[in-house]
Amino acid sequence: MRMRRVGPMVGAGLAMACASGCDSSTPVEAFELRFAATDDGTVIGCTSSVTGLGPGGDVSIGPSDLRFYVSNVRFFDAAGVELPVELDENAFQLSTTAGEVALIDLTGNSEGSCNGSSISFAEGTARTNDVIRGRAPVGDVARVSFDVGVPQALMAETISSYSAEGAPSPLDEMYWSWATGYRHLVFNFTVTAGAETGEGYVHVGSTDCAAEGMLALADRERCGFVNTATVTLDAFDLRTNSVGLDVRELLAGIDMISPVYDPMTFEVIGQGPGVECHSSPMQEDCPTIFGNVGLDMTTGDAVGASAAFYRR
Repeated sequence: MRMRRVGPMVGAGLAMACASGCDSSTPVEAFELRFAATDDGTVIGCTSSVTGLGPGGDVSIGPSDLRFYVSNVRFFDAAGVELPVELDENAFQLSTTAGEVALIDLTGNSEGSCNGSSISFAEGTARTNDVIRGRAPVGDVARVSFDVGVPQALMAETISSYSAEGAPSPLDEMYWSWATGYRHLVFNFTVTAGAETGEGYVHVGSTDCAAEGMLALADRERCGFVNTATVTLDAFDLRTNSVGLDVRELLAGIDMISPVYDPMTFEVIGQGPGVECHSSPMQEDCPTIFGNVGLDMTTGDAVGASAAFYRR
């Protein structure tokens, strides 16, 4: 792949990459790749209720926290030729020699079900961001591709070089616990089924990242289960289209019942409304959720299309 600069450099100066020499005659200009949380195409937020879920259609949820990392952003023209892309650097977009990553945060932490008191383990942040900014030949873009996750090399660099308090934005959040690896996608929400209430936690992230007692990726180049989905959206116009994450599709096929734990011993004492997936094949909801985002639960590899992400 040839590398060259196109247009003025931004921030620390990122090289713009393209597979075919960057021969496009279309002007390079600023772009905004926007994202939205949706329910069957309708944009939702902290005050929304997503109804009709579960096998009986009697379950509803309220978003509490929806964040995910985006990396490996690539644009292609109608002939499939890769186009140059240059990402800005800001509080939500980071570039180092190890890679680039952006954080999309579609929920705050003050209103509706995003309020910190709505679920037991609320962790949403006040700041939000629904866009990735950069420069590209916007008029030529016909296909958009990106990964949902932190690149392994960037994860390794960050964990080896920083503390939890000193990690650069936006990698100062969404780690499992510091030095063990990152969650790539977090979706926390309230769950209601009739008179019963519960909570949902969908955390898709890299696992098996180090031997016991070692920093993540200190003894290996990639985690045992990378769990980074790849999304490709055709017929995409950067000037008019955005990326939707449909929470109904994300949760499709889930029975919306999860274990209830004793708060003192953490032993299972029953079950009730809820969803539980922390990227473990031992949790019943995980294989279905992984399939919905385009991941193979048994290998941690990206496979096929994501039903949850789509062009809107």
